[in-house]
Amino acid sequence: MAVITISRQYGSGGWAAGEKVAARLRYRFVDQAMLDKVAQDAKVSVQSVQDIEKSAGDGWLSFFNELASSLAVVRHVPGISSEFDEEKYRLFLKRVILEVAARGDTVIVGRGAQMILNDRPDVIRISLVAKDEDRIKTLMKRYGYDEKKADTVAYREEKKRLAFLRGFGVADPEDPVLYHATINTSLVGDDGTADLICALAEACERKNGKK
Repeated sequence: MAVITISRQYGSGGWAAGEKVAARLRYRFVDQAMLDKVAQDAKVSVQSVQDIEKSAGDGWLSFFNELASSLAVVRHVPGISSEFDEEKYRLFLKRVILEVAARGDTVIVGRGAQMILNDRPDVIRISLVAKDEDRIKTLMKRYGYDEKKADTVAYREEKKRLAFLRGFGVADPEDPVLYHATINTSLVGDDGTADLICALAEACERKNGKK
């Protein structure tokens, strides 16, 4: 019943690797889009959640619907309103991620999960990094940016990401001791990254006597 958290430099491929790991291990997959959708729906009545349904089974979808209908802590969310309260968003993340993790067998990408679950022995914390030029190329391909804009966005979003994570007040997100492993996706690619994470998950399960 392990939980895998994947923290990643902006543009280093965390979503792609996380989805591959979840599929191979038959774990649930939770990413930023899912969490932001629940946050958005938490402040109003639950509306259509087709974007979640694309990535989640019926049971998992129902779970997120229940969370959305019961949470009142969030009023604004990054990307939804420029006036969001960051501390309220952290409180939301703590509550949701703790509830998600309690179910086990889950891959959570981003959103400070490694901070929120840092003291749990059943959580495997992974950090993904990549060369600057590769992160820029990824953003150019994914969003159609020119090289200059991709470089600007990569720097800005990485700075914002680290500031947000430090706001949890738990640990330095760049401290390697926080993670079971740091993987350079520039060197091993998405498939190689998924291979390494799956192997580490299996090794941790054996160590804990689950296999």
